[in-house]
Amino acid sequence: MSKTVLTLQDIHHSYSMGKNHLKVLKGVNFTLDAGQWCAVYGASGSGKTTLLNIIGGLERPECGSVTICGKDISGLSRRQAAAFRANKIGFIFQSYHLLPELTTLENVAVAGAIAGKGFYEAKKRAADLLDRVGLKHRMNHLPKELSGGEQQRAAIARSLINDPALLLADEPTGNLDPHTGEEILKLFQQLRGENPELAILMITHNHDIAGLSSRVAELKEGILLV
Repeated sequence: MSKTVLTLQDIHHSYSMGKNHLKVLKGVNFTLDAGQWCAVYGASGSGKTTLLNIIGGLERPECGSVTICGKDISGLSRRQAAAFRANKIGFIFQSYHLLPELTTLENVAVAGAIAGKGFYEAKKRAADLLDRVGLKHRMNHLPKELSGGEQQRAAIARSLINDPALLLADEPTGNLDPHTGEEILKLFQQLRGENPELAILMITHNHDIAGLSSRVAELKEGILLV
């Protein structure tokens, strides 16, 4: 029997824009089990990134609950959410978010250090992951010396350093050319094979990308249709 990693229950969220009140999420309910890869697509501005931020503990929902690995994180303080996120959730962003002054190895290792790994352990784990994603020869390069695809590979390695239960990917191929994007998706498939218990939730505009996942959901008018 599959283990449930993520449960969203009646998630509502809105933003105030001057005198206007924009309702973005209108009662989202969803579950994701270990080993599942779910692609979420929807029109620009439909609230996909807001939903991902709420799941990752970067924003609090107005109401509803977010349960990850049996823990409701929706009421955690910022510090508590950051500690939980560091150990249970991996994030991959469209714009990579690598620290420009750190080498590729250091960018990956620092995420392990933040989660409490010792310096030696974090660097060893980072080196192993960079080898797995094809960047063994680029470990001592700065982000500006890497191509877009290489930066995203580094970001994927960073997201995995703490063996997360849940991987959240926000348009991970959005800044890449089609060929490089295809290589990144093949890497996702490879990593999924190597980590059969990892749950992946990926936001995308690309229907072809969605077709590679084991599940597809659409965010439409504030409701997640599965």
